[in-house]
Amino acid sequence: MLAILCSPFTSAAAEPTPQTAEARAFLTEFVGRLKPLQTEVNLAWWDASTQGDDTSFQKKQEAENRIDALLADPVRFQKLTTLRERGGMSDQVVARQIEVLYLRCLEKQVPSLLLQEMNAKSNSIEKAFNSFRPTVGGEEKSSNEVRNILQKSASSADRQAAWEGSKGVGAVVEKDLLALVALRNQAARELGFENYQVMKMFLSEQKQSDILKLFDELDELTREPFQKAKSEIDKKLAEHCGIEVGELRPWHYHDPFFQDSPAVFGADLDGLYSKQDILKLCRVFYSGIDLPIEDVLERSDLFEKQGKSPHAFCTDIDRDGDVRVLANVVPSERWMETMLHELGHAVYSSKNIPNSVPYLLREQSHILTTEGIAMMFGRLSKNGLWHEKMGVASDDPATRRKVSNDAARVLRNQLLIFSRWCQVMLRFEKGLYENPKQD
Repeated sequence: MLAILCSPFTSAAAEPTPQTAEARAFLTEFVGRLKPLQTEVNLAWWDASTQGDDTSFQKKQEAENRIDALLADPVRFQKLTTLRERGGMSDQVVARQIEVLYLRCLEKQVPSLLLQEMNAKSNSIEKAFNSFRPTVGGEEKSSNEVRNILQKSASSADRQAAWEGSKGVGAVVEKDLLALVALRNQAARELGFENYQVMKMFLSEQKQSDILKLFDELDELTREPFQKAKSEIDKKLAEHCGIEVGELRPWHYHDPFFQDSPAVFGADLDGLYSKQDILKLCRVFYSGIDLPIEDVLERSDLFEKQGKSPHAFCTDIDRDGDVRVLANVVPSERWMETMLHELGHAVYSSKNIPNSVPYLLREQSHILTTEGIAMMFGRLSKNGLWHEKMGVASDDPATRRKVSNDAARVLRNQLLIFSRWCQVMLRFEKGLYENPKQD
């Protein structure tokens, strides 16, 4: 795979057709304007995500409005549409750039005021999410502290207070979120789409009907094994809290969304990493597979602070190698997995894609591919052999075997749980955009 990523990017066409030459000239002019604006947007988003202040979000919103104005330019879009529909290009790389740019510009072909309203609402919601900290027992808690309560406390009352505190953000963003959904649907319908979700799938070169068909099949395949795994988990959780299985509620699971598998089978996976330097392990591992990430970590923002986004993501600032990770690392298995995951995005991004690839194509081939790579790396945090090779496994052979076996069970359950979580999110979003006025 690495050899493919780093191979020279060449075109087979020796003699360009007039259509190809015209398209190349158009792309050169457009990308020359787009690239600095895109870098400006990405840097503004980074500042807003790491600092969370009003000034940073205002700069982000203004930068987004500037790039939207370029992408929405009706004269350029008409020329782009003509180039796309006329065809006749001898260079498929040029043709692909035209297609990618067309899809990028299409959703911006709505009134500029509507684009600006969507940007304003989106930034308001993002700022609220970033600045929100749950209040539990009269004290403000970080996301890591809430998860710690949900993972360790045997008190149903304490767990409920932490869980409900984490859900307080819903009331904060509800009004703006529903307004944003309405604006997005308005834009999608002006462009001839049923709703915003249908449009976004089209823009990512998918069909909602195809995705739903696939998810219906996955639902059938995963329902029974998920229910079996959940029954085992529920029994362990009920024992831990001293209640009956029928008394279990959402706050009895180990994260606020039941998105991850509770580690309830005896092995202390967090204990493997409690005294480890998570970043050092990442450096050693990625260097060991000849995909060093030292430069990424140097540019990254990796620990908790006020106003910062409480989540994690990897972002490519300029498609010229400036790749960064935002995280809130504490020494735990969850953050070991998260950092392996986010750095998996980093090594798959333009950090390792040569500049011979045109700017518009110098990114992951699709969101599905980069997520697949990231998940492949992330699951190593629960791999017994990886524990041994990285020097975090116990010196006792019997303990190593038990941890390895238990970790494998947790990983299997996590894959099942996440599969069901994806079902929830796809269908919730579908219902939300189809009828945002429903409960």
